[in-house]
Amino acid sequence: MRTLEPLATQIGRVAVERVVHAFYQKIYRDARIAPFFGQLTDAAAHEAHVADFWWVAMGGRIASRRPFDMMGQHAPLHLTPEVMTVWLALFREALFEELPPELAQPWLQMAAAIGANMRHALRF
Repeated sequence: MRTLEPLATQIGRVAVERVVHAFYQKIYRDARIAPFFGQLTDAAAHEAHVADFWWVAMGGRIASRRPFDMMGQHAPLHLTPEVMTVWLALFREALFEELPPELAQPWLQMAAAIGANMRHALRF
């Protein structure tokens, strides 16, 4: 019998954190998207929350339950389709810089699907 291994296990928690950190470094340097993150008071805590989100989304487990209200947190930002396109492009760059393609690609597919859901939910 074949057992499927969650993407979280294949990638590993340290690599998830590394990708998230690399992604946010790109965000902070990008004039098109950095302003959306200017209100962050604790960037490290935000990155940890995002790493937890991805870890759980990819089948990993965390010690305590955390709420992940992506739509509720992003709706007040008034994101545009262009910003979402930049977000995904920067995420893609971070993924392929930090991971081998066979791990980056399935994570990118998840990110693209989540982005599409956000576009639909946020009505643009």
